[in-house]
Amino acid sequence: MKKTAVFLYDKCCLFELTVALEMLQMAQKPITYFATELQPIRSEEGLLVKADCTLEELNVNEYDSLLLTGSSDARGAVEDVKVLQFIDKFYKKEALIGAISIAPIFLLKLGHLKGKPFMIGVEKHHLYEEGVTEEDMIQMIGWKAACDGAVPEKYLKADNIITSVAFGFRQWAIAIGKELGIPVYPGSFDLEKE
Repeated sequence: MKKTAVFLYDKCCLFELTVALEMLQMAQKPITYFATELQPIRSEEGLLVKADCTLEELNVNEYDSLLLTGSSDARGAVEDVKVLQFIDKFYKKEALIGAISIAPIFLLKLGHLKGKPFMIGVEKHHLYEEGVTEEDMIQMIGWKAACDGAVPEKYLKADNIITSVAFGFRQWAIAIGKELGIPVYPGSFDLEKE
């Protein structure tokens, strides 16, 4: 069985991953947590977490999916060329990539969202300083539009990428599970009421 990789970095948000991780665990799908270094990482919520391996140690061919979570400050990870090159390997091998909150910025910087619909937990003016162009964001649904209900499903899928904003973490997780062929249990995640 192919595995799922989860990228951890300083100030990464863990709550956005919880439903997806629970679904993967329930399906007994192997998960590997990776980071740039094997030192404890302080999450956005204040928890200390440690990766299983570094991105150099992880063999992309063993994985069919990658999860990228948001952060209160993703700048260090977003500006790390090694991180971008590593994420690019998953995209090029057509692995499923789930990116939530600010995490689609990794894919934007790589040019993988150009001309595609996607959701991201910021507005356009915050992305210009990262070198993202208006052309890159043509079909972008930013935080305000997402809050206003522009995407009732609370996630968007384009090719092998599924994006959402923080409050869509349950729907995003369910979409990832379905795409990976994992049984989903809507009652467990209170989705039957929607």
